[in-house]
Amino acid sequence: MVATGALFMVIKGVTRATTGADPSLVPFFGVCTGVGLTAAAAGLRGSARRLRWLCAAAGALAAGGTAAAVVAIAFLATGTIPETQGASPVVGGSYAALSIGVFGSLVAMGVVIAANRLLPGWWRWLPLGLIAAQFPIFAIADIAGEVSGSDVVADGVGLTLTGIAWMVFGYGLTLAQPVTPHDLSPRRA
Repeated sequence: MVATGALFMVIKGVTRATTGADPSLVPFFGVCTGVGLTAAAAGLRGSARRLRWLCAAAGALAAGGTAAAVVAIAFLATGTIPETQGASPVVGGSYAALSIGVFGSLVAMGVVIAANRLLPGWWRWLPLGLIAAQFPIFAIADIAGEVSGSDVVADGVGLTLTGIAWMVFGYGLTLAQPVTPHDLSPRRA
């Protein structure tokens, strides 16, 4: 589901960079990603040996982000986005809650995954790496905007690269290694 949500971000980015149009796909990204993160947090919670409470918090944040995305989609159905003249503060609030929920869940899951080594090899650093990757992604997007002389291109490149990074994260979640009770038993020398 996370990779599906990321596809909405890539489509928005490519559309923005190539046509200048700005399709309102962020709430759809929020629903798919929120559902995916909620499910992943529930699955990882059973495997986590440490910081289980943080995994529960990740699930709650993702579920909250999903609910906010549903509210944003309801407003989209009426043609209302945060930039709409006279839009209710609830519209902007739903986008803010969606962002906080997804970002907070990503941070919490990243800490749990790294601490418990729930993904193999370097993949365990992927959730936290996704956060750190935003800095170079936005630097590349700014360079693309400067070269093209267009903020629209900068937005599109940034959104596209962020969507691709989320797709890689979605794939990484499929590699999660369940921890069995045998793995939790003391090792005998």
